[in-house]
Amino acid sequence: MAGIKGPAVFLAQFLGDTPPFNTLENICKWFADLGYIGVQIPGWDRRVIDIDLAATSATYCDELRARVAGLGLSVTEVPAYLRGPGAGNPSRL
Repeated sequence: MAGIKGPAVFLAQFLGDTPPFNTLENICKWFADLGYIGVQIPGWDRRVIDIDLAATSATYCDELRARVAGLGLSVTEVPAYLRGPGAGNPSRL
């Protein structure tokens, strides 16, 4: 387990309609300020990712990863299991 680094957090349980929980930038800044270094981005929440675009555009994935990195965090995972079969492949992130 020596390769595991953290802490990281799954954003899905915190996303909401009011700041700082309402946009990717706001929530990432909030967690970075708390000392987190990684985030799991829920693939079904369009407030933080367009999973269909992520499945087809390396540029979009690079830009998303750069936005998160600019806030001091890394994308650790993009779970998309609530989307169901055939939802695309967000493995580029």
